[in-house]
Amino acid sequence: KSAPVTLVGWGSSKGAILDGMEDLKTDGIETNFLQVRYVNPFPTDFVQEALGQARRKIAIENNYSAQMAGLIREKTGIAMDNTIVKFDGRPFSQNEIYEGVKDIIKNGVKEVTVSHA
Repeated sequence: KSAPVTLVGWGSSKGAILDGMEDLKTDGIETNFLQVRYVNPFPTDFVQEALGQARRKIAIENNYSAQMAGLIREKTGIAMDNTIVKFDGRPFSQNEIYEGVKDIIKNGVKEVTVSHA
C-alpha cells in the first residue's frame, strides 16, 4: 500500500521493523515495508516498482555502510533518502526502529546509527 514513508530492510530486521511500524502508526506516522528477500538474481523490476513512487525511503540495516541501500542504488538507480544502521552485533529492537524513524521524520536527521547502551 502507498504510505508517506517506506522502510526497506532485509534479513533479521524484519520482525523489529514490523513491530516498530505499529508504534509509528499509533503516533500517526504511516509506513509501508519492502523486504528484499534475495540478492542474486536481484529483483530489479520488483524493487523499482515498489520504490518508484515512494516519497521517503529509509533503509534499515544491521551493518556499518548500509550495503543493501548501495546495492539497490546500483541495480535500480534509486537512492535511499535516509538510513538507520546498527553494527554492534545485536539485532534491532522494536523501539530502536521506532525512535530512529521518529528522529528522521521529526528532527530531519539524515543518518541514524543505533548503538546498545
